[in-house]
Amino acid sequence: MKQPSRSVRFTIILNRAMMALVILLVFTFPTLLRWYNTVRILIQGENSALTAAFYSCVPVVLYALWNLDRLLGNIARGIVFEQENVRLIRRDCVCCAIVGLICLPAAFLYAPLIFVTVIMGFLCPVVNVVCQVIRAAIEIREENDLTI
Repeated sequence: MKQPSRSVRFTIILNRAMMALVILLVFTFPTLLRWYNTVRILIQGENSALTAAFYSCVPVVLYALWNLDRLLGNIARGIVFEQENVRLIRRDCVCCAIVGLICLPAAFLYAPLIFVTVIMGFLCPVVNVVCQVIRAAIEIREENDLTI
């Protein structure tokens, strides 16, 4: 079996570092928010919107990162064009949509969250296209496997 490429290994490391960072942020978010209040004064609604959006997004983001870790693990093992990967990518697409939907109402109270909403709204169809490409590649591979 071929060794996974450096880029795949590096991406796995980055993904796991991001998971650790998100978990760390869960515990440090109140402190960071208090510090941010010294830089830019937030009204109570903005504090609440940021806190609610952040803690609502954390489980979704961790689930997406976990799915990405599984996908990268499959790629590292040479398992690329499989239905399991399509399911993992599809789940990440749904996670993008959920994060966007969580941040949209919070953006009415804290305007910069509209950027998160727009980014997630853009990522959702992009990830969906990747999912469709992998699905089509699987169909082509299966068709070729049946050809003599």
